[in-house]
Amino acid sequence: MTMIFALLVFGSAVLAFMIAWQVRHVQPEFISVARYNLLMLPLIFAANIALATAFIRANMVIKNLPLMAAAQSFIYYSFIVAFSILIVGEKVSIGRAVLGFGLMAAGVWVLKK
Repeated sequence: MTMIFALLVFGSAVLAFMIAWQVRHVQPEFISVARYNLLMLPLIFAANIALATAFIRANMVIKNLPLMAAAQSFIYYSFIVAFSILIVGEKVSIGRAVLGFGLMAAGVWVLKK
């Protein structure tokens, strides 16, 4: 189970970091965005392999794919918020973030039942 969690964290962190970095450092032009994504293709590939492996293994253990997808989304959005603050420099409303994550946690709890 630890390996599944580590793979989910790795894949989610890499994808969230790449999006935050793109927003901060890549010009909003087709060529710049295409070049960035081509350069990041090995990382995208590694992140997707990690996530796919985690989903396959978790489905064999837990047998609840919607729960795993919700848990991965929760991890991913946690990284998006963190990287938005740290890399992009966004100011995130703590109350809204807590409310949003609370609703996601409630969704995960509902799917677990």
